[in-house]
Amino acid sequence: MGKLYIKILLILVVFSFSNNFSVAGTKNFFNQEGIGINSLSNNISDDYKLYQNFPNPFNPATIISYKINQSGFVTLKVYNLVGQVVRTLVSEYQESGTFSKQFDASDLSAGFYLYKLQVNNFTSLKRMTLIK
Repeated sequence: MGKLYIKILLILVVFSFSNNFSVAGTKNFFNQEGIGINSLSNNISDDYKLYQNFPNPFNPATIISYKINQSGFVTLKVYNLVGQVVRTLVSEYQESGTFSKQFDASDLSAGFYLYKLQVNNFTSLKRMTLIK
């Protein structure tokens, strides 16, 4: 249990310094899904935006919104701090626009979760807190 606690604490420290970032061309940081930081890109971020979920912290549901200015295949996934996908909210081709998805976490335990938007060459990751 002590090793798991240290890993979670380390992950929280890393993400507390990078609460709001966009990533292009990510490489493996946690797992094959490519959560993590490799190179920052400001030119792509003008076309895409992942907003902070509201409310945050939340119980049991929250809204995640995002904006895409170019159509493409969109994935919006929620991860636990171990890097496992706990929910796929979007996995489809979408035209440009602003979208919102409700995330119901009533079946999950309290804690920190990450949500990641991927569309074309853009990836953005944010943190949210589930309280019970």
